[in-house]
Amino acid sequence: MTALSLSFAQVASANDYSILVEEGAFYPEITYLAPGDTVTFTNNNNYSIEIIASDATWTTGSLATSMDYVLSISAETALAFGLASDAEIAGTFSFDLAPLGDVDGDDNDAFDGTDGPESSN
Repeated sequence: MTALSLSFAQVASANDYSILVEEGAFYPEITYLAPGDTVTFTNNNNYSIEIIASDATWTTGSLATSMDYVLSISAETALAFGLASDAEIAGTFSFDLAPLGDVDGDDNDAFDGTDGPESSN
C-alpha cells in the first residue's frame, strides 16, 4: 500500500510544460522541470522542423507547421536540445529550481514590493 501511495504522489505532482518553436528560437529557452513532467513542443514556424537531443537519445521527428510533440521527462533525459537543421538554435531543460528575482546580478530585477504597476483587482 505504501508503494502505491508513493507512486500516486509522484504522478499527481507531475507538471506539463510548453515550448514554442518560432522565428529561430525556443520559447522559453530554459525550462525548469523535474523527472515525471512532460514537455509539449509546438512548431509555430511556417516550415517543418525537427528537434533533437544533444546526445541524439530523443528526437521529435519532423514536425509540420502547428504540430506538437510530447516528451516525457526522466532523470536520464538529455537536458540540451536543438534544431536538427541548425545546432545554433538550442534550448535546455534544468532540474534546478527556477531563479527568482535578480537573475543577472545587477539587482534591477529584484521586487521589493514598492515598485512596479499597481494591481488592478
